[in-house]
Amino acid sequence: MVQTTRRRLIAALFLSAALPAGAQRLVIASLDGLGAETFFEDPVSDELTVLKATARRGAAARGVQPAFPSTTANSHAALWTGCYGDVNMITANAPPLLPRSLHTVEERGNGFRSEQLAAETFWAAAARAGIPAVAHQPTQGYPFTRFNSAPGAVVVNGYQTRLLAPHALWTPGTGRRMPDGSWLFEHGPATFRVVLTAKSARITHTASGRSVEAQWAPAEGEPPSHRALARRFSPPLFVDGPAPAALYFRLFRSGRSSFRLYVTPWHELGSSVPLDGIFREAGGFVGNGPTALLEKAQISPPEYLEAMELVIRQMTRHAAWLEKKFHPRLMMSYLPFPDEIDHMWLPAARAGDPQARAWRRWGYIAINRGAEELARLAHGGDYLLWVSDHGMTPVSKFVSVPEVLKQAGLDSQAVYLYHSILVNTVDWKNGIVPLTRREPVVEQARRALAAAPGITLFFTPAQDGARLGIGGPAGGDLYFDFAPGTGPAPRGQRELFAEGPPRGMHGFLPTRRDMQAILVMSGPRIVPGTLLPEIRIIDIAPMIAELLHFPAPATFRGRSPIELPAQRPAAATGRN
Repeated sequence: MVQTTRRRLIAALFLSAALPAGAQRLVIASLDGLGAETFFEDPVSDELTVLKATARRGAAARGVQPAFPSTTANSHAALWTGCYGDVNMITANAPPLLPRSLHTVEERGNGFRSEQLAAETFWAAAARAGIPAVAHQPTQGYPFTRFNSAPGAVVVNGYQTRLLAPHALWTPGTGRRMPDGSWLFEHGPATFRVVLTAKSARITHTASGRSVEAQWAPAEGEPPSHRALARRFSPPLFVDGPAPAALYFRLFRSGRSSFRLYVTPWHELGSSVPLDGIFREAGGFVGNGPTALLEKAQISPPEYLEAMELVIRQMTRHAAWLEKKFHPRLMMSYLPFPDEIDHMWLPAARAGDPQARAWRRWGYIAINRGAEELARLAHGGDYLLWVSDHGMTPVSKFVSVPEVLKQAGLDSQAVYLYHSILVNTVDWKNGIVPLTRREPVVEQARRALAAAPGITLFFTPAQDGARLGIGGPAGGDLYFDFAPGTGPAPRGQRELFAEGPPRGMHGFLPTRRDMQAILVMSGPRIVPGTLLPEIRIIDIAPMIAELLHFPAPATFRGRSPIELPAQRPAAATGRN
């Protein structure tokens, strides 16, 4: 009976005609921070025409439950590994360090790196089964370990390697004027000479003598619906060491003694195999947009958006280069948007601010242009999957959890971990709370937090671990959620409760509609217009294993959504 029902449910999603096993390829791209609420209900998603077209000719999930907290590192880890942090040990963007006996309860690692990852990624599992795979810029993609790498898998990551120089804006106040009228600037370990004219800048890498010219042009006035992305940036300037890279420049203001010259960051690009020629043939890796410069008012929103376009252009060029060079059957790529722009502009845009709406729309048009390029990596007969890690919601009220614990007299017995607390039990290095006292401390913390404004719901690993994937050696002892519009305070807030400028935030209970992620897919056997029920982010990796016919690792805890009943309302391809 179970097998018969399962076959019927699969038939409801797939057409009867099947391709031979081994014939399919699969392309999957993650768009950081694109929530189901935005995709289905926000007018800005009308700009995502590529994803909407994928939904029309294929399937979309009504929503995808991310990890708890619904943050980037652990939700992506759950996406890659088919299990939550209680199994893969990536429980937050900055998870506790393990083993507990060697680290204090306050020590934190980098959840975007792979040192603590304890479960195999779907691309590594595919490669072990003989399916060539490329993983382009995944979280937990570096350093290379047995969980994220395998023979037959190409893993490329520039986010967690060395950052030799960040985004920078060169002005007369940041450089050194030379007797000949030129300027010298330091960018990480290198020195650059800049010669300015009324409408251009010649930038020379002093060690190699290589140079490029950046022409002045006014800031773009129109979104990139039809024009080339980042068209006013300089050609790439190649640098060899201590890590090879290609840098880009944008002259936002010209003049020999009054200028503003933006330069992209210098990242080391890590790869599990040699990538000879990638910089000369595909250009440089930029990473994220220059949000720090924007927040410091060193660049304007239109200037930021031009730099965002450059990030998207270079990410998709690298993805295309990798696909052409390695011909994978499983191709995974990533864009760090719309997360960045929705942190900044989603609250004001939803409040009706026309300028914020215009900037956000510009960003979504640029994302769609990137999606066009990524969609080209999928050919006839291939599966194309669009996914994300979490949603986003406006927050303007902030609660200081550390202050709550302090006022309750618990600051030595418990510490704050994002949307949860850890009890300082004796299994931690220098821990002071006996294991038999864990539950009384948890209950005392729960009462104190429940009395704080804006903290609403509580969850424990014992009661909610299976449903939410919480707990485990790197997990918290008590988890909680906030009322809509309220969130955890930023570092430095001394008041227990404060109001501040609205900001887009995530990390909240993953079953909330505003935190749910997306799954949109098409392929040779997928019925057009299908709307799947809500699924979990850990269900996607098992589905990939099923589509490409490779054995799922034992650590996969999800269940392929193609086993779920399907519906077909019109909302699958438009706003509700």
